[in-house]
Amino acid sequence: MATVNNIEQLRIWFRTCTDIVAKNRFGVNHISEKAVEYAIYSSPSTLNYRENVLGERVLTDIQTENYIFASKENYGADVEQNLSVLGWYQDIITWIIQQNNTGNFPTMENGKVLSILPTLTAYPAEVGSSIAKYQIQIAVRYRINQ
Repeated sequence: MATVNNIEQLRIWFRTCTDIVAKNRFGVNHISEKAVEYAIYSSPSTLNYRENVLGERVLTDIQTENYIFASKENYGADVEQNLSVLGWYQDIITWIIQQNNTGNFPTMENGKVLSILPTLTAYPAEVGSSIAKYQIQIAVRYRINQ
């Protein structure tokens, strides 16, 4: 059986949020042009190193990986509709913080998750005439397996 990688574990974890509609498509590193869909994207993350007693460069025990949670939403001149999307994202952020506070984290293949926290608020990253891609950034901090 294949190992489920970190981004898939995170996608599965997001699916447990009651604000995520189960019937809607939830992609990895891809989202179509249709509303309403979700996606989790990998995002560049800095690797942290230290020097061990032999003078070799090795990864530090604590690392952080960044991800983007995004959705395609209906969008336009309707203020209430746009406010509703931002309110939905605030609910997602609140859920992430609650999961962090209770220690309810996905299992990651390369370490034990220490925290998952939003690092950027919701904003429309791509805007069309009737559909926009909104997104937030999250940081997953973990202790690497030794």
